[in-house]
Amino acid sequence: MSNIKKSVLFICADQWRWDCFGFMKHKHALTPNLDKLAKNSTVFKSHFTGIVPCGPARATMLTGLYPFIHRSVRNGAPLDKRFTNIAKEVRREGYDPKLFGYTDTTWDPRFLDDIDEKKFTYESPMEGFDPVCHLPEGNPVLWANFLKENNYEINHPHDLYVRDTPKKGEGYIFKPWDIPTEHSDTTFLTNEVIKHLESTKEPFFYHISYLRPHPPMFVSEPWHSLIDPNQIELPLESSSYEEMLDGHPFLKEMARKFLNEDLYKEIRFKDLNDQDKKNLIAVYLGMCAEVDHNIGRILTCLENNNRLDDTLIIFTSDHGELLGENKLWGKLGWWDSSYRIPLIISNPNGSKFEIEDFSESVDLAPTILEYLNIDVPINWSGESLLEYTVNGSRDSIKPHVIFEFDFSEKHYSNFVNESILSPEECNLICIRNDKWKYVHFPNLPSLLFDLDNDPMEMNNLAEDKNFIDIKMKLLSDLMSHRLRHQDRQLSSLQISKDGVARVHGSNSRKVI
Repeated sequence: MSNIKKSVLFICADQWRWDCFGFMKHKHALTPNLDKLAKNSTVFKSHFTGIVPCGPARATMLTGLYPFIHRSVRNGAPLDKRFTNIAKEVRREGYDPKLFGYTDTTWDPRFLDDIDEKKFTYESPMEGFDPVCHLPEGNPVLWANFLKENNYEINHPHDLYVRDTPKKGEGYIFKPWDIPTEHSDTTFLTNEVIKHLESTKEPFFYHISYLRPHPPMFVSEPWHSLIDPNQIELPLESSSYEEMLDGHPFLKEMARKFLNEDLYKEIRFKDLNDQDKKNLIAVYLGMCAEVDHNIGRILTCLENNNRLDDTLIIFTSDHGELLGENKLWGKLGWWDSSYRIPLIISNPNGSKFEIEDFSESVDLAPTILEYLNIDVPINWSGESLLEYTVNGSRDSIKPHVIFEFDFSEKHYSNFVNESILSPEECNLICIRNDKWKYVHFPNLPSLLFDLDNDPMEMNNLAEDKNFIDIKMKLLSDLMSHRLRHQDRQLSSLQISKDGVARVHGSNSRKVI
């Protein structure tokens, strides 16, 4: 560690929308600590994840690879062991990358013993990280043990996230969590981070992953009552579930999902009234506020220990949250609110900028490596954003973002169960630029949206002859992107009588 002088604090909050911050002018979000961080950092306002849900989104963020390369596209789809990741890369250079929280990584089963517990879960820590405080939602053992030591009765750690299911006709039970905030999962995780920060004088690499504001939708006081639900403005709804049943085949499946009572847990979606929706949004914002408060504690600890001047601080999320838009909740489909996410980068050698250019989650791992003066792996899809934090601009500007979604599992659709589509056909890929979004399916009708005039992304123009040229241009751009960003781990090499040579372009994979 003698030659290592820089530290990294890489924070990811699960399912945090891009707009739910004070610095983004949200009317009700209370995020004073992240607002303060943003005030002196570079804020990326058009940042997108490459895929949903959690495991695939994190695989994309931590490997620097597009999903069509790493192919860990579902929770439970293994990540090929041949791929490196940010933890492995910094470990090679002498860092001990510590994980506080989780990465939701499914390990490659070909390299595991039959009885290895990692063969039975998608919630393992990613290879390369030191999971000093592993806290997956499915089995938060460390937190449960802490609660037991404080005289809580815990039967199974996962029971901590189970709430009463609303009765028929009741949409959502609006009441605070009975675990006080000083003992919540968010506070527990933060306390563990602070313990390590205060005990180390060496440069560090910490990846902190908060579960909140990911469901289940409940939070302790004072956060539960922080936002007045009656002040919340409801999101727009352009279609009812019944109308969606008569729409695009994918929309029909989404409507069936939210009408399927067998999937209901803490929310009965078909029975939600306007007050329920306001209550849910208020609770979501309360969860955000609790995370913000605890991030503030970590930032204060850094400041008190004089670590701000040598620490790269990144705050982001793995994916977004629809939060009732078009009567949809969670993360799915093609809608921006599922894929657009926050990104704040505080570079001690940089300055304050607001960036409107597109950026993607695959760009974060290369950014960290450039800050640490470590070479970026040749195969990575992302481009470092560090230049933005220094100059406020970059020569290589992305004209669009690409993201995708696999809906083969039965909790998303019935296409496979009803033999309508094969699992390989149950996916979509989107290309989005400043004005247009094109959605391509292997065996369903394509979609085209005018984002300026149709911000809810429900008026499909793909079959309108007036827009055929736009559709074909986006399809061509999508194909070009896929061809340009193919796996080049070995294709960047050329074997000849002269030996092995490297033949490859820039990180952007094009001539700027």
